Amino acid sequence: MKDRRRATGIQPEETTVYTEKKKEINSMKNTFVKTTAAAMMALSLGACSSSTASSTSASSAGKETKTVTIGISPDYAPYESLTKDGEIVGFDPDMVEIFEGYLNENSDVTYHLEFKQMDFDNIIVQIQGDQVDLGISGFSYDPERLVEWSEPYLGSSQVVVLPAGSDITSVDDLNGKTIAVQTGSTGEAAAEEIEGATVTGLKSVQDIMNALSANQFDAAVVDSGVAKNYVENADFTMIEEPLVDEKNYIIAKQGNTEIIDLMNTCIEKFIASDEYTALCEEYGLTPVTAE
Repeated sequence: MKDRRRATGIQPEETTVYTEKKKEINSMKNTFVKTTAAAMMALSLGACSSSTASSTSASSAGKETKTVTIGISPDYAPYESLTKDGEIVGFDPDMVEIFEGYLNENSDVTYHLEFKQMDFDNIIVQIQGDQVDLGISGFSYDPERLVEWSEPYLGSSQVVVLPAGSDITSVDDLNGKTIAVQTGSTGEAAAEEIEGATVTGLKSVQDIMNALSANQFDAAVVDSGVAKNYVENADFTMIEEPLVDEKNYIIAKQGNTEIIDLMNTCIEKFIASDEYTALCEEYGLTPVTAE
């Protein structure tokens, strides 16, 4: 067998020096590995400790965060509309902000109520498909809408709106006339009860009022709160006598009574408050009486 020391080119007398040098090199390698590993572990622990602090903070407070999504069609002032900056404003958004405060009082859960903008006639579809939790967009009761209903939070009615200068003065004058309504609304059902009228459904109230202003229709049927808003701010008139009296509700998926119970608790507190009275006056909407 070959002498391993000779094969490596090391002379016998150099053995001691070589051995000591090798130990020194190995020691330096071990030190480098340990130092690097320690540094990496420190970074890892630092990242974990940050995450744990956030998690622990939430856990120590005994709270979890729950986001409740709300389908809304912001073309329905004064209930809800969009500013030029795209902000959703109106009675319903103000109410929801108040509800969020109610839900987070003395609760083990931190609630965040978040709007999802969509067409009105798509809200119930999105609720039934579990895409949103609630619908808050001036909904009035219709037994054909297969959803859970909250207690009412506003009074309402469906009325006829006319372009300025119209010679129509009563519902009877609508026989043989054309009427624009919002597709899927209870106004659509009310308009279809008018004898001899031709009813056309459009996507949004803004589309309806633009078409009415351009004399593409003889009249429109919309919620009384919406009608008053347009009469006060544009060239329209309205027939004061309502086609049907209604109330406004919050809706959820059929069977989701838990979230409706939460909303009912908020509604009860809300309609008994001074804030409710102030908001009804601010937006010109009809309050309901606390039961």
